[in-house]
Amino acid sequence: AATKRAQWEPVGGMWVESDCNVVSGESLVRQFLYGLRFFQKEFGKHTDVVWLPDVFGYSAAFPQIIKKAGMKYFMTIKIYWSQINKPPYQTFEWEGLDGTTVLTHFSPLGDYNAHMTPDQWQRNWNNYKQKHLNDSALYIYGFGDGGGGPTRQMIETAERGRDFPGLPKVKLTTNEAFFEDLEKQVAGKKDLP
Repeated sequence: AATKRAQWEPVGGMWVESDCNVVSGESLVRQFLYGLRFFQKEFGKHTDVVWLPDVFGYSAAFPQIIKKAGMKYFMTIKIYWSQINKPPYQTFEWEGLDGTTVLTHFSPLGDYNAHMTPDQWQRNWNNYKQKHLNDSALYIYGFGDGGGGPTRQMIETAERGRDFPGLPKVKLTTNEAFFEDLEKQVAGKKDLP
């Protein structure tokens, strides 16, 4: 019922937030096969967003597996936590071993437990290195570690941040809508890594 009222967005496409380093390709394919079947059966919906915020690394075949599963976009955060080998971009086409690409975006704040505060909005936007590509960046908020999601106070603060002078604008939207907009904005740009 919450998905029909657009109060909850099912994203991810996998059965569980799988490890992506140690498992075999067949295991990853099954994650998507069973996960996407479940999404269709339970929610009547296919998702285009692979949402894996808390995974430590990925197979070089992952873009191919994502595309073959019928999905288009990839979001993660944990890999951005590296203190030594931080990825140089937050928005890019991830190219797999076979040449398959998937549009990828990391939240510039580098967290999935943000608390929807003005200082975090500003830090999220300041941390975004590729403002020349598009005019927005994902800000992932709520109690993500252990569940619970956003609080009413966070939602209220977000509403107030829609057009607060001197701060980046906050727009509550779905992840799919964010990625669809991102795809339109970066289409054909030669400097998209």
